[in-house]
Amino acid sequence: MAYTEFSEFAKALAVTFQGGRSPAQFTQDLFKAIYLPVADENPVEETLLRTYKSYFYGVHDITTLAKKISDSLDPSAFAETITTETDASVERLCAEFKDKSPNINADNYNTEIAARFQSIIEKAATPKRKKKTSAGKSTEEKAEPQDSLKDRYGVVLVTEAGSVCPGDGCSNSLFKNEDGHLGLLFDVAVIDPSLPDTDTGNLIALCPECCSKFNLNKTPDAISKMKRIKADLLEAYNEREITSDQKVQEGVRCVLEKIPSMLRPDKIDLNYDPVPLRQKIEADNVALYLKAQGHVNVYYPSVHETFQEMGREGKLRFKPFCLQVKMNYLNLKEEGYDQKRIYYLMTKWLYDATNEDWDSCEIVISYFIQKCEVFDVIAE
Repeated sequence: MAYTEFSEFAKALAVTFQGGRSPAQFTQDLFKAIYLPVADENPVEETLLRTYKSYFYGVHDITTLAKKISDSLDPSAFAETITTETDASVERLCAEFKDKSPNINADNYNTEIAARFQSIIEKAATPKRKKKTSAGKSTEEKAEPQDSLKDRYGVVLVTEAGSVCPGDGCSNSLFKNEDGHLGLLFDVAVIDPSLPDTDTGNLIALCPECCSKFNLNKTPDAISKMKRIKADLLEAYNEREITSDQKVQEGVRCVLEKIPSMLRPDKIDLNYDPVPLRQKIEADNVALYLKAQGHVNVYYPSVHETFQEMGREGKLRFKPFCLQVKMNYLNLKEEGYDQKRIYYLMTKWLYDATNEDWDSCEIVISYFIQKCEVFDVIAE
């Protein structure tokens, strides 16, 4: 399957060439290296980074992008980008690609790998084969049976839906409990019949009732609505994935626990306008600015001292946590989220990781805006 094929290819190259790049950026750079732009529009540049991330991990196939770029590939340019003088790297690459490119060796490894990439793209871009019906007419190959779709993609789709049916107005669980044993209770719907059913972006997990209703009434409006539901699911899933591996130190929980009992300082100027906040929060985000301003004016000195105290006592590694906050922010920014959404998602990250008070989590995120780990200075 195309989505597995490219994912394995990208991960094999990543061992040698990814460096400090994110999976999304590394994957985009692979396509940039082989695509020769022929017009003002550049599909490789226009594709979202979160889409490249899904390509890398095999969540979605590359069919959509492949169709746009397959006529303008430059494998020789790609071969140059993966040329290395390190013998150990060359040996590793030959071993990684030996199964798919049996003639690969130290002299031709770069051109063999480039040809492999070209083949993967062209295969993904090729329309489905057609076959004759009993009446002699040409028709598209039949769609995969429901059970096959469930077996291949079910776990991914149920996880993407958060284990709850996303059908309009429905909230049925996609799990069932039978005699103390938990099992799945769902069907897989192909959203748009004109698109491949091998692309998980065109599939959605629904409860059996919602799936049946959708399949019996697959009008253009119904398809359009289901596409919007799918897009929302993908965005929510992507948000969860970004922060899923961002664990916080136990010491952070201790800081959050102390915030509700912090005393309000005497003679505080609630109208004070913190310069970093003003420089970093966009002018139209008035509500966000006022919230962060209040947090900083009242809590910044106490929160800062608490972080420092925890560090001195060896209960918190403050600098690594600052870097973690910064990295979390950069990952969310890379996905194209606006400041309001980033503030919410970072607060949720702390809240989910610590189970502490939501307001305290907001105060800590506001602290890091003022401290310059979150948001960038806006150009004048």
